[in-house]
Amino acid sequence: MKNLKEYIVPTITLFLICFAAALLLGLTNQVTAPKIAEIEEQTKQEAMKQVFPDADSFSEDKQANGCTYALALDADKNVIGYAVTAIGKGGYSGDISLMVGVDTEGKVSEITVLSQDETPSVGGKKVIQSESFFAQFTGLTENAGIGAGNVDAVSGATKTSTGVADAVNNALLCYKSIGQEVSTNG
Repeated sequence: MKNLKEYIVPTITLFLICFAAALLLGLTNQVTAPKIAEIEEQTKQEAMKQVFPDADSFSEDKQANGCTYALALDADKNVIGYAVTAIGKGGYSGDISLMVGVDTEGKVSEITVLSQDETPSVGGKKVIQSESFFAQFTGLTENAGIGAGNVDAVSGATKTSTGVADAVNNALLCYKSIGQEVSTNG
């Protein structure tokens, strides 16, 4: 009987500790989730205003073929462009999330970073914080490819550069699918 007690008491103790920790984590998540969602929405609104500073307002998020975008509207509620949330694969430390402004002609107007986990010293500093790197994408309508002749990678941060280019390409594909959806749905 003593042997059985040596196993049951530590097992029950460990179970209770794990249960209490899981309960506390769940409660913490429940309390912080609304605030996190509010901050993410505020960040998104600020990013949309950055890519379309002339916009008077933005529509609710819309979906087209798996991409998310909002209409940028002027004071008369005319569409002046699309604020596309774009994810780029291939960054050094994971996905890169951008807000890409695409005007009504399908040209990239402005880009801002929503989230990224690139290394602060290389990809984060040389690419993510580089206005001159992002300026290369302005006016592009397709194939924002590194080494394709229209976008130069940043030396020492090729993976980050590729991740940004992938996100911009995804935004341009989203624009094309928006056009197909509008022509299909009238």
